[in-house]
Amino acid sequence: MESSWLHEHTEQHGSESSSGRGLLAAAAAVVGAGVLVGASGYPGGSAADAPAKIEVVANPYARPSEAQPLPSRITLYQYEVCPYCCKVRALLDYYKLPYTSIEVNPLTKGELSWSSYKKVPVVKLDDEVVADSSAIMSRLAVDVAAARPLAPPPAPAPSASVAAAPPKRSSWSFFGSSSSSNDSADVAPAKDQAAVAAPSPAANAAAAAVDEEEEVKWRKWVDERLVKVLTANIYRNWDESVETFKYITEQTGWSWGSRELARWAGAVMMWQVGKRMPTKYGIEGDLRTALYDTANDFVDNALRGRRFAGGEQPNLADIAAFGVIRAVRQTGAFRDLMANSRLGPWFEAMEAVVGGSARVNPAPGAAA
Repeated sequence: MESSWLHEHTEQHGSESSSGRGLLAAAAAVVGAGVLVGASGYPGGSAADAPAKIEVVANPYARPSEAQPLPSRITLYQYEVCPYCCKVRALLDYYKLPYTSIEVNPLTKGELSWSSYKKVPVVKLDDEVVADSSAIMSRLAVDVAAARPLAPPPAPAPSASVAAAPPKRSSWSFFGSSSSSNDSADVAPAKDQAAVAAPSPAANAAAAAVDEEEEVKWRKWVDERLVKVLTANIYRNWDESVETFKYITEQTGWSWGSRELARWAGAVMMWQVGKRMPTKYGIEGDLRTALYDTANDFVDNALRGRRFAGGEQPNLADIAAFGVIRAVRQTGAFRDLMANSRLGPWFEAMEAVVGGSARVNPAPGAAA
């Protein structure tokens, strides 16, 4: 199941599936007053349509073996502040794939009346439906790589031998960096390159398998560790619960009164829920310290001295982590994270590469 900071956070795979069902209903009831008085104004499908059955892939982290043509239309069904939806938006922004977002009413789910699958994010790629943030990312990474062979897509991190190579000057493009150097000492003679720089197909396949395994490991870490620690931190105390719900409700199109009602009622509820999160998620000690340690774990063991976990360009683990962290940018937890961990340079580099939003319609809270 995939949901939002507002509804805590849930995924449809792994341990996430049981963590948010009760909170989903409770949070929907909290914001329900604003929704029911017509403040949301979201477009939706016809309830008369028979819901289409949506299949969720067994392993959302696995890249499809075959690429599909890039869609001419991408529609993202989402909650604006959902960490998993933010993962998908980060990928779409990185690839500069134009998309339309449709904000799902958390109480009625009317925008998903056409679907048997009622969790977000869900995307329509033209007329094809793909559910689960990780499955969406896996699918689009393969499709973009096939459609744009000259623009390097997010790829698994390079092997140790490549990562250890001397750094070259880099020039940045839309999709990452391309190395260049005017220093002839860095360039081996052509005959030597032919002898030493052409690993066998079997060696390439083996290295790619190891690299993809590492990428998947950190993609899972984002969903299973990072999201939980961030969630516990944004509801750490009363002041932060109020701040978080102020940010959440500002991302809606609701009236001022509806936003204020949801802000204060939601803050009270999540302040109480937040007290139980450390035990529930297995977070020991001070929550801020756990957040900094979690971030530094990524720096030490995923980045390993490189600009990105993917090396010269971000891979899907980079993009997933960036999307989740960007979701809490307006909170004290984010400010403290940047000030007290070693994640800042990576986050700034990701901002530069991802760039502006590729969304073609206004964000839900743009006029709030």
